[in-house]
Amino acid sequence: MPKRLCLIILVAMSAPAAAEPYGLTTGPDYLRAQVQEPVFAYVFAMVEADSLGIWSRADLETFATGWVRPSDFPLEHLASMRREVVPEAERISRRGAVCDRVITIELTEARLDMPMPYSILGYHPGTLSFGSPLVIREWRLGEKELHVRADDETRRTPIRGFTVFQVVSGWAVLDVDAWLDNLLGKNLDDSATLCFATGRTEGRILGVGINVGRDGRFIYGELDFRRNTVVTHGRPLARAAAGAARPFGTPDSGDRNDIWSAYLAATADD
Repeated sequence: MPKRLCLIILVAMSAPAAAEPYGLTTGPDYLRAQVQEPVFAYVFAMVEADSLGIWSRADLETFATGWVRPSDFPLEHLASMRREVVPEAERISRRGAVCDRVITIELTEARLDMPMPYSILGYHPGTLSFGSPLVIREWRLGEKELHVRADDETRRTPIRGFTVFQVVSGWAVLDVDAWLDNLLGKNLDDSATLCFATGRTEGRILGVGINVGRDGRFIYGELDFRRNTVVTHGRPLARAAAGAARPFGTPDSGDRNDIWSAYLAATADD
């Protein structure tokens, strides 16, 4: 066999295929019943199928068209999303887990600001800002046992498919409207996302974001996928999930405040 042809075959065999999660227009029944936002459903389906490859704006728009409702995200600003295997030499481990998947979201501009699509405490509180490329480590932790503290008791609750999506480059920042920040004080504050964790427990999909305020304090909120709302300091179950996810969301430097650095540099002249 000619050497060039052999090389082409080897490259083709080693390249990740752009697998289409559930044919792009469908999804597992449990997702359709519990998740309104098609972008979240798309990512969940992609992870569950362990699909590798690159997807375009058109791919996500096709999926969103066939979903329960339209997306709240401005898909016209999406250039591509890809999910890849982390080369073995570049993999990192924490607490016995190894990260071997990474998701990269490319936008059509380096910075995208959009109105907050989800309500918090009954308000749509400000602006979501994203920095591109947004690089996310995917920690697939499988089945875990959460230690849920409520009513001065601790119970152990299993969670399946526990996955932590850690922001390692770019940013996802909530900039709260000043009047609302003054009104609600510490109940709501500007926050930068360290990570987002999901899993299936007690018959539903749990989602919780772990964030850092401008003062360095941890802020977490539970996302209700069925209602598209954020519950600040959510249920005890969400608090337990946030605690389990936090070690996998901390920046490599060990300083959680570093999550702000790229955003502050990009907005210094605002």
